[in-house]
Amino acid sequence: MRFDSILFSRRTRQNHALEHATITIMSQRDPNFAAAAHSNPDGFVVFGDVDLGELRRSSEEALHRLQAGEKELAIHPNCGTNLAVGISLVTIGAMLGMASSQRRTRLTTAAASSVAGWAAARPVGEYVQRHFTTLPDLRGVRITDIIRRQFFGFTVVEVRTVQE
Repeated sequence: MRFDSILFSRRTRQNHALEHATITIMSQRDPNFAAAAHSNPDGFVVFGDVDLGELRRSSEEALHRLQAGEKELAIHPNCGTNLAVGISLVTIGAMLGMASSQRRTRLTTAAASSVAGWAAARPVGEYVQRHFTTLPDLRGVRITDIIRRQFFGFTVVEVRTVQE
C-alpha cells in the first residue's frame, strides 16, 4: 500500500468517486449485483467475478456522468467510510457515557450515547465522503485498463485511470 493512498490524495478521492458511481450504475442495471471495491491513486479494484464488458460500460458511463456534474453519484450509502464513522461515533458515545460521574446512570448514558452515534453514522458518514474521501471533479481523468486477476483463488478486477 502506498503512503499517499492512506491520506486521501486527490487521485484516490477521484477514483473513490468513480468507484461509487460505477457500483451504483452496475447495481441499477442488475438489482442482484453485489461487490466490494477499494480505491487507490491508480484506480480502483473490484473484488468479485464481474462481467468485464458490463464493468467497462458502467465505469465509462460513471465517468461521463460525473464529468457532466452528477456529483451525487460519488456518494454511496454502503461505503466503508459510513461504517468507520459509525463505529467511531458509537465508540466515542460509549466511552463518554462510561466516563460519566454519575455511577448509577453510566450504563444508561453509554447506551443512549451509542444509539445517538449509530443514528448519526449515515449522515455524518456521507458528509465525510462528500468533503474528505471522494472528489467528483474528474476533469481530465480517463480509464486506461480493466484487468482481471486471480489472487489466492479470488477474482479481482483492476480499473486503472490516469489524469491528463
